[in-house]
Amino acid sequence: MKLQIQGVGKEFAVRGADRPFTALDDVNLDVRAGEFLTLVGPSGCGKSTLLDLLAGLAVPSRGSILLDGTLVEGPGLDRGVVFQQYALFPWRTALSNVEFGLEAKAVPKRERAERARTYLELVGLSGFEERYPHELSGGMRQRVAIARSLAFDPDVLLMDEPFAALDAQTRESLQEELLRIWQRTGKTVVFITHGIDEAVYLGQRVAVMTSRPGRIKRVLDIDFDSREGDLRADARFGEYRHEVWTLLRDEVAAASEVVPVG
Repeated sequence: MKLQIQGVGKEFAVRGADRPFTALDDVNLDVRAGEFLTLVGPSGCGKSTLLDLLAGLAVPSRGSILLDGTLVEGPGLDRGVVFQQYALFPWRTALSNVEFGLEAKAVPKRERAERARTYLELVGLSGFEERYPHELSGGMRQRVAIARSLAFDPDVLLMDEPFAALDAQTRESLQEELLRIWQRTGKTVVFITHGIDEAVYLGQRVAVMTSRPGRIKRVLDIDFDSREGDLRADARFGEYRHEVWTLLRDEVAAASEVVPVG
């Protein structure tokens, strides 16, 4: 297994409270090498917290996370992260933003630029290398963020609702682009989303989380004969969507009855 999440729990201290706030409890999940796994759950279930743990941006209160059998103890260049907000440096061009991770790996300048151009081309941004973030649309900025995460060749790509802020047409276009990139690069992808359609469209498997404290309720295999064409028109797409929603319905209702903390 590429990633192993073993009995992971995460608690946060809450000012003025007698006991800590439990975001995640006994999360167990394996992610296979080269697979595209989507993670869906109700608001506040700890999806983003789990992604922070996978990225090494936070430490589990209990349990462990292993990458290729090695304990994850902090951030590393073996994992690329794409957030909902573009997180680009406004003073850097698209090319320079993509080069950022390569600088951290001490890649020589000429090779750095060549590789950055290659990944900008991969995400469909040839000709926009010298544009600054404010000169790009939201969809283009997110493409730059994806290119930056791919350029330093991480083993795993972690994505936290990267298309949530985009309009529907741009979102669907980038979903198609992301699948194409995944098929071409063979990266292991863990993709967090609120959207059931997005989870089914992108994922080879969909992990459904419970309401807080977040646990893995069930993992569904999504099996289409082909990823070519419009998957949403496939009869099984509706069946998978219904199955995920059935698993989520009670969790969404439970989450709406809980007052958020912090």
